[in-house]
Amino acid sequence: MPEHILRGIVGVAALILIATLCSCSRKDIRWKPIGTALAFNLLFAFLVLHTPFGKAAFGLLSSGLLKIMKFADEGIKFVFGPLFGGFSAIPGFQGSSYVFVLQALMQIVFFAVLINLLYYLQIMQRVVRGMAWLFRMLFGLTGPEATVASSNIFVGQVQGAMTVAPYIKNLTESQLFQIMVVGMSTVGAGMPIIYASMGAKIEYVLAANIMAAPAAMVFAKLLVPEQEDSVRDEAVVHTDYQAGINLLDAAGKGAMDGYKVVVAISVMLLGFIPLIHLLNWLIVSLSSNHSDLETILSWLFAPAAYIVGVPSTDVMGFAKLLGQKIAFNEVIGFGGLKDTALSPKGFMLTCFALTGFANFTSVGIQIGGIGELAPTRRSDVARLGLRCVLAATLANLLNAAIAGMLFGG
Repeated sequence: MPEHILRGIVGVAALILIATLCSCSRKDIRWKPIGTALAFNLLFAFLVLHTPFGKAAFGLLSSGLLKIMKFADEGIKFVFGPLFGGFSAIPGFQGSSYVFVLQALMQIVFFAVLINLLYYLQIMQRVVRGMAWLFRMLFGLTGPEATVASSNIFVGQVQGAMTVAPYIKNLTESQLFQIMVVGMSTVGAGMPIIYASMGAKIEYVLAANIMAAPAAMVFAKLLVPEQEDSVRDEAVVHTDYQAGINLLDAAGKGAMDGYKVVVAISVMLLGFIPLIHLLNWLIVSLSSNHSDLETILSWLFAPAAYIVGVPSTDVMGFAKLLGQKIAFNEVIGFGGLKDTALSPKGFMLTCFALTGFANFTSVGIQIGGIGELAPTRRSDVARLGLRCVLAATLANLLNAAIAGMLFGG
C-alpha cells in the first residue's frame, strides 16, 4: 500500500480514536451513520481531486467565483478610486501596495447581494431543502440538524442556526451540539473568495467547505451521541425569510448584510493582530529571545500535522498556521499562507485544515447568536463551547487527512 494512503488511513483512525476517547457516552455511539459520512467524504474527495470530471467541475465553479471577484472590483474601484491599487501611485511611497480591506474583504458585499437575490428568487431555499433531504437520508440526521448542516455550507454559523430558530429550545443536547459543530466546521459561501485572495487555492477551500458538513456530523455524534431513547424528528417548515419586497430591495438588503460582515471581520483583525504581536513580545521578553509565539504554536500543533499526513518538511509551517487559526481565527491563519514555505501537498492540506470557523472566538459568537435565538439554551451553548471547538477542529483535520490520501501532485 502506498505510504500516503497508509498515513491517511492511520490519520483518520487516530482522529476517530481521539473523539471516541473524549466521548461523553461511548456506549451510545451509532457507528453506521458515522461510517456513511466517512465514505461520503472519501468519495467526494476522490471525485474532486482524482477524476477529470470532478477537477473540471470544480475548476469551472472556482473560475466562476473568481470572475465574481472581478465584477466586485468594479464597484470597489468606483467608490475608492486609486486607493484600490494601494498607495503605489504616491510619489516616493515604499510600503506595500496591498490594502486588505479593499482587495480582500469588500468582495463580500457583492457576494452577499447575489446570495440574497437567490433567496428572493426562491432558488437558495430549493437548494437547501434538497441538501437537507439528502443529509437526512444518508446520515440519519433529524430535520433541524439536516437543515442547519445544509444551510451552513452557504451561510455563516449563526445564520444557519436561524433557519431552525423555533426548534432550538426543544432540541436534545446531541442535536444542539450537532448544530454548533457544523457551524464551526463550515465557512459559508462568501469566505472562500476571501481565502483565495489571501493565497489559498479556491478549489481546495470549496471542497473542504462541503466536506465539513458530513465531517461535523461524525465528530458531533462521537463526542456527544444521542442518549435519549426516543427522539422526535420534525420535518422543518422553513420560515419565510424576508429577502426583500422586490429585486432592488433584496439587492440593497444583501449589500447591507455584507457590509456588516466586512466591518465585523475588520474590527476582529484590528483587535487580534495587535494581540498576536503583544503575546509574541511577551514570550520573546520572558524567554530572553530564546522562543517566540510561532515556535510555541509550531511545537504545540505539530502532532496534528503528523496525524493528517503532512510532509515532514512542512510540519512546522502547517502547525504554526493551524495554531493561529485555533487560537485566534482562520483569517489570520490564511493571512500567513503566502509567507509560509510549503510543498504542494503541504499547501493543500493546510488549505483543508484552515477552512472552518473552529476557534475560541466562535464560542463567543455562538453563545451570543444561538443564545439570542433560544435564551433558555444559552447556558448549554456555553457549556458545550470548548468541546465544540475540539469537534470542529477534528472535522477539519479529518478532511485534510482524506485529501492527503488522494493527493496527486
